[in-house]
Amino acid sequence: MLVQAGERRADVYVGVDVFARGNVVGGQFNTNKSLELIRRHGFSVALFAPGWVYECLEKKDFFQNQDKFWSLLARYLPTHSICSLPFVTSFCLGLGTRRLCYGQEEVVGPWYHPGAQELQPLFGEHQLEGDGRGWVKTHCCLADAWNGGSSLLIRGAIPPEVGHMAVRLFSLQVPMPPKVFLSLVYKFEGPTAVTVALELSMGDAGGCHVSGISALNAETSLRHSTRPLRVPPTKLARWAGRCGQPFSGGWVQRCYEVSVRGCLLQDLFISFSRPPGSRQEETFVCRLGEIQVVDAKSLLSPLPQVQAVTVSQVRWQPADSEPEGPSAPTWLRLSCTLHWTYPLPQIHCFRIHCCRGPGGDPRGGESPGPEKPIFLGLAFTNQYRVVDLAVAAMGPGQNGRVEFLVQPVPREGFLVPQAEWGRATLLYTSPARDRH
Repeated sequence: MLVQAGERRADVYVGVDVFARGNVVGGQFNTNKSLELIRRHGFSVALFAPGWVYECLEKKDFFQNQDKFWSLLARYLPTHSICSLPFVTSFCLGLGTRRLCYGQEEVVGPWYHPGAQELQPLFGEHQLEGDGRGWVKTHCCLADAWNGGSSLLIRGAIPPEVGHMAVRLFSLQVPMPPKVFLSLVYKFEGPTAVTVALELSMGDAGGCHVSGISALNAETSLRHSTRPLRVPPTKLARWAGRCGQPFSGGWVQRCYEVSVRGCLLQDLFISFSRPPGSRQEETFVCRLGEIQVVDAKSLLSPLPQVQAVTVSQVRWQPADSEPEGPSAPTWLRLSCTLHWTYPLPQIHCFRIHCCRGPGGDPRGGESPGPEKPIFLGLAFTNQYRVVDLAVAAMGPGQNGRVEFLVQPVPREGFLVPQAEWGRATLLYTSPARDRH
């Protein structure tokens, strides 16, 4: 086979059954042995049934086993690099036991949406060379999140003889624009004196020069001097407005500004440093909620508007049961499809809300009003299906009103004011009854 493949060995794929059925070199947690042999001869690999991790092992240990399986193969697999900016991830797996938005609980209970999955880092376990006392482990965790359903949990220990430790999270191949903004949302689990920061590695794309690295807020890091922005444009002000601020749940956001010339961004690291004067082992448990690398120029351009919001494919159904109480109105189930226009490359997702006019709330009482929209769900394209929304039925000659709002969530993650959301209003009434 080696002779026949010639210079095209990489085009020959050797199949590996992860279940290790039959007479094989390796499978299951020994699949790396098969890959080592295949790579030694320069061939490519076709992995069959990596679902073994979920199907045959304890379901409660799935994430730990998944990380273990792929970390054993990491040295034999190519890493897909990120090739464009902005780069934003909150480490969401597209599922969770609850859903959070900027650290605040939004949906209670399990949820699943493949479109909500975001870029995942290079998981694994790392140990320092030598006696191995220094170590870092990274894995995804559903216990808490900044945005979505999961976050990146990093545990580690810094030995006394080491000042700081850094772990590569992402591989990038991005020509650096002249100015870049970086953001890190994180929190430590429990008391610790360890500090955390982002680190970049840059290659030469024709005379790489780093002219400055500074923080965008006064309480960011001891290692960087402060360079406050002078009356930034609206879009940039919204992005930087949260920098250095503490949030609910103990989350903190730190922002940095990097000025470069002729550089290629290659790797993104997270580093942990011991406090000055410490002579003992420092342990830490740090949870990363979000990382952003943003071209400063993109924050200077105006944000597009959600336009042409329409309502179609409307369906009305009577409710399965009636609210209790003599004054409770009869109510209906409304299903419809919302469409709108917006440049998708600039958006992370859309948050869909509704406001029900007077009498439109099936619970009776006052409507929440436009200042308190009701969150319905997320959309990752320019349409959303509303299913079985409860609204009050109107009597003959009465008009009901439901307003749908489409909130764009830019890839940079800042909040867009409600006045700039797209909206469409649906008016409805009960058909007049025939008196004859």
